[in-house]
Amino acid sequence: MKKITLLAIFSIISIIGLHAQGIGLGVKAGVNFANQDFEADGLSVSPDGKTGFHFGAFASLMFSDKLGLQPEILYSTKGSEFDLGALGSTETDLSYLEIPILLRFQPIEILSVHAGPQFGILASAEQDGTDIKDNLKGSDLSLAVGSQVELPLGFVGGARYVLGLSDINDVSTSNTEVKNRTFQLFVGWKFM
Repeated sequence: MKKITLLAIFSIISIIGLHAQGIGLGVKAGVNFANQDFEADGLSVSPDGKTGFHFGAFASLMFSDKLGLQPEILYSTKGSEFDLGALGSTETDLSYLEIPILLRFQPIEILSVHAGPQFGILASAEQDGTDIKDNLKGSDLSLAVGSQVELPLGFVGGARYVLGLSDINDVSTSNTEVKNRTFQLFVGWKFM
């Protein structure tokens, strides 16, 4: 199923790319300020956040001077940390291969605003050093919203908020919903 989804995404991007007026490619990296939201029986809990990182590549496919598409492929780390008082703390570390497909609006030449879906594929999951990948769903659907500044010589920088839409908990005996939340800051270089 993952292979079919990825093939469909890349096919759509390729077809759209054929109709784009301007195409740019670049690389980016940055810091993640990640957290998770836990909800069960109407009670919601947000643990302490974790700082992580992301890196990858992006393309900008412009259909006009102001409107385009920005698909990306990123490796991203996420998670959370619970302080259990006298019992210590528990730490969850997640890593995803993420594919945002963002609508790009460029009101002025140096600034663009992005919004769209982000598809995540779980690469690894640990809690206090123990593998918990079997307890989590293999995919994560999110909504990404942010902006990017394009500087001379192809340098870019920006910020993005990624709101998890899907429950990533895959434990059948638990009624707890777990959703990822991430604020990202990044820098990059657009070389085309």
